[in-house]
Amino acid sequence: MKRVVELVMIISVLPLFLYAQPINIDGKAQGRIFEKVQIKVYADQFSHLRKTIAETITDDEGNFSLTFDYPQTNYAWISVELPEGEFYLTPGANYTFDVFPDTVRKGSVYDQLPLQFNMQANDLNDNLARFNAMYNSFVVNHFNEIYRSRDLSVIYQLRKKIEDTFKDENNDYFNTYVKYSLAQLEWVSKKKSTNTIVSEYFFDKPIHYNNIQYTDFFRSLFQEYVVSKFYGKYFAQLVESVHKGSLKELEQILLQDEKLAADSKIRELVLMQLISRLYNNPDTSKKGVLEILSKLSKSSSIKFHREIAGNYIKKLSRLAPGTPAPHFELPFSSGKLFSPENFKGQVVIFDFMKSDCQVCLAHFDFLADLSSRMGSKLKIVIFAYGQHPEKISQLLRQRGLDWPVLYVGKRIDVLEAYQVKIFPTYIILNSDATIGLAPASMADENLESEVMRILNLNNKK
Repeated sequence: MKRVVELVMIISVLPLFLYAQPINIDGKAQGRIFEKVQIKVYADQFSHLRKTIAETITDDEGNFSLTFDYPQTNYAWISVELPEGEFYLTPGANYTFDVFPDTVRKGSVYDQLPLQFNMQANDLNDNLARFNAMYNSFVVNHFNEIYRSRDLSVIYQLRKKIEDTFKDENNDYFNTYVKYSLAQLEWVSKKKSTNTIVSEYFFDKPIHYNNIQYTDFFRSLFQEYVVSKFYGKYFAQLVESVHKGSLKELEQILLQDEKLAADSKIRELVLMQLISRLYNNPDTSKKGVLEILSKLSKSSSIKFHREIAGNYIKKLSRLAPGTPAPHFELPFSSGKLFSPENFKGQVVIFDFMKSDCQVCLAHFDFLADLSSRMGSKLKIVIFAYGQHPEKISQLLRQRGLDWPVLYVGKRIDVLEAYQVKIFPTYIILNSDATIGLAPASMADENLESEVMRILNLNNKK
């Protein structure tokens, strides 16, 4: 459903904050009996922290129904168990989904296909689909003129074609989507400089907070803007201010730019994006990043900016090394319940898998070899998702492996807590039941070196 163009995959959302109106969603998930259906959105379009706003369970025929109040048009996902697909929510709208049977290809680590469905909905989804098809086709057919000849008139042709096709469309969400789609095309095709684009479309202009087209463009554009303006002359000062956790010093650096100095709202959003990108930079301090965001979450004069700062903290801290492993209680084959605290005292690999995942089963050989060489220093725990977990226990017994098998069943909350998107997924825990690495590499790639690094770190404690 997303429009794909070189460098970008862009969607937009209506920027207005409206009063909540009921949304009705119903449908049938063919062959999906007693499975969780969820509607998810971004808590905000800058941090990209996801949240679930409604959920239900399919009945014994796969039918489901949801009614909930929601205040604004938003880019969203519908998921049935793990697979999910994109659509747009509009307050007051009705949606009917016909979810196709599971067509996931078995055996590949990268086999999680998007949820496949037909949807009857409002005109917004239909118009965006038509626009995306027109946009993609035009860019493909005029690639040389756009990206090589840099003929700006070609983009004007596309603009005129869109205006003629959607001349009766007065939806603000849709028109904002189109505006910033074309703006991004001007930028990525180098028709206009970064400075020109930020002046024409962002500084001293309305901020479309809930427009993912706007915000994704914002994130790409201002990443380049910040690099060009600050990384050369001010990078050492940026690093120092982050190490100190000094919001004041970081703001003083950004005030050196005339445009950022004149627009405090844009400046705060750029600041949050800048330090969130520095979170995993080895030259900076994770603690300092979180301290600055925490200060901003309390001091910003804009309520929504305070919320965004808080969302960044949640997003960056989730499954971060040293944080407590998300709690669960899952049954072992004996029926005894286990939680992360049961595995304290050893470095542990959590292996999330399915009995019908051939790659998961093939990785047993790599894990068995690693386990035999690590001895008592390392423990491997299997998390069996879906049906027939006893097959995994049986296979382990046949290989002489006594790894605990915890039955996840349909506990999507456990998978979500550990951000499991594909099978297998590996999580390494420290000996104190905190996160060592999440996610870790595949068993046939760099998992061993990651385990060795975490073992060494634990030995130093």
